[in-house]
Amino acid sequence: MSMKRRSFLQTSAAAAVGVMGLSSMNVARAQSGPIRIGVMLPMSGIGAEAGAAWLAGAKVATEQWNSKGGVLKRQVELVVRDDKFTSAGAVAAARELAGSGVNLLIGGSQSPMALATAPILPELKAMMVAPCPTVMSLTHENFQRNFFRLSWNAYIAFAGIGNMLTDRFKDVETWSLIVPDSENGRDMARFFATGVQRAAAKAGRQVKVLDPVFASLNKADYKIEINSLMNAPSQGLFVGLTAAPCISLLQQGRAVGMDRKFKVIGDAGTELMIAKAMQKSTPANLWSISYWVPGTEAGRRNPMSAPLYEGYVKLTGDRNPPSIVQSSHRCALALFNAIQKANGTETDAVIAALEGLTFDTAVGAYHVRKEDHQGLGTAYIAQVGARDADPGYGIVDAIAYNEADVAEPPSPGKAIAM
Repeated sequence: MSMKRRSFLQTSAAAAVGVMGLSSMNVARAQSGPIRIGVMLPMSGIGAEAGAAWLAGAKVATEQWNSKGGVLKRQVELVVRDDKFTSAGAVAAARELAGSGVNLLIGGSQSPMALATAPILPELKAMMVAPCPTVMSLTHENFQRNFFRLSWNAYIAFAGIGNMLTDRFKDVETWSLIVPDSENGRDMARFFATGVQRAAAKAGRQVKVLDPVFASLNKADYKIEINSLMNAPSQGLFVGLTAAPCISLLQQGRAVGMDRKFKVIGDAGTELMIAKAMQKSTPANLWSISYWVPGTEAGRRNPMSAPLYEGYVKLTGDRNPPSIVQSSHRCALALFNAIQKANGTETDAVIAALEGLTFDTAVGAYHVRKEDHQGLGTAYIAQVGARDADPGYGIVDAIAYNEADVAEPPSPGKAIAM
């Protein structure tokens, strides 16, 4: 072998060893550096207030685990992106995070964003846990292995509140509904009516549910919809709009007496954000689906509730957290527990660890069904309103129920069969 060739081979071998050494160093650094979790939430626009609450929940969970050594002895870092409360914004945020190497996501906070993002997760080699989307197809006909719904679905939530309100308010003979003009809105209307009819049949009563009023979530003026509701022959109202659109509807409706027309108003989960905005003008007999009821007897039963509340107050200075804080806190806890169980952050391993996982939350034990990735735990229906204690509003009463008792059977890949 010539000297020139021998020299070339020695140089090449040394370079290869150097590259391998750098590669090993990069892997070691990645394994010892922070665990990066992508968080896609509405940080601007009409969903910004809800986005801030969701982000706070994830931050509290992260601080709690980091203060005890992190996950797998590594600190957790949240990488936040604004989904702008739109489907396109959610897809852009997911692609950006995956492009920067972040494969574990908290996002799809509402149904449109979840429906847009879930199908692209396999392509991105990422997985996502979602805090609040309710549309049924996510865990049925549009099931994706890389997506987990860690929230009630439309059947669990809206059949539940329809059943409870019908049972409790026996003088309401007719219900009006206003829901988003979307697949999710139609799910809401369908299952609220199911819950109403179930309670009415059990009591031997006749209760009517009128055809829903459909509304856009991206508008500021609800006069036309309010006029339709005011002219309806109903005594009860269910509002399926959430966050800022729900508050706008109720504020505008109050100007024409909508809060006085209805003996009871059911809400799809905006709860304390309504009371915070409307203060003592909050409608009487406003009942909301709720993820968490700190400060109530029901809330005090769970040992993780007080630390979440205290962490939220320390982070924000707000002593009246909306219950959605617990939904994102739960999502973060799910990922941390799954990473720990998987002994790593590889996408498929974390998915496998999440399937069938049961872990502790601020409302008790939470279980993720293996078959369809539907999460099940404790939920509440809470009366929200004005009260004398500071700051003048809060949760007045709360009724807990076990989501597993009312959930539909799993059928991933197939539409729900009633």
